[in-house]
Amino acid sequence: MKAIRLAVIGLSVLVCARPLAIAADQARIKVEASRALSLAVVDLSRDNPASEQLSIAFKESLCAEMSERCKEPTPIKITRVDASRAGWGLGTGLYDAAVVLGGNVPRAMSSSEFSIYKAIPQSGDAKRSVSLIARKADPGLAQLLADSFPEVVKEETFLMALLRYSGAPDTAKSELKVAGVGN
Repeated sequence: MKAIRLAVIGLSVLVCARPLAIAADQARIKVEASRALSLAVVDLSRDNPASEQLSIAFKESLCAEMSERCKEPTPIKITRVDASRAGWGLGTGLYDAAVVLGGNVPRAMSSSEFSIYKAIPQSGDAKRSVSLIARKADPGLAQLLADSFPEVVKEETFLMALLRYSGAPDTAKSELKVAGVGN
């Protein structure tokens, strides 16, 4: 009688454990590697019709500058997100870097784990400021981004897109000063 009970309990455990093992197989994490730099774009003026054009101009300028410095193509994948998602993604490594368009870096993206570089127009117009946030966890990439940023914000296509974004006429002059805020 005792042997039958043990056999029934053992069989029950096997029957119950099998679906858990199958579910564990199906719930495995899939990891994909990419050579592309993952860049979060935070646009503080979401309703601006020129914001996508500015995001693309920044991406293309950064891609060209980094490709030149690395002596090989450097693809960049942009993802438009809000500040809290960008801060979280930078902290977890989901994003390699982030760019904030049209204002100051939001508190959700400020951390001692990040370096912040800011490009401010001579006029002081916050709508035309651009900030690059890099993760300190990868010092080589952080340095490459820090070296590239001043050149990126001088690029003509980027400056024209920034003027359109800020609502300034295309004939306006736009020069940006670059400063490291939180290295």
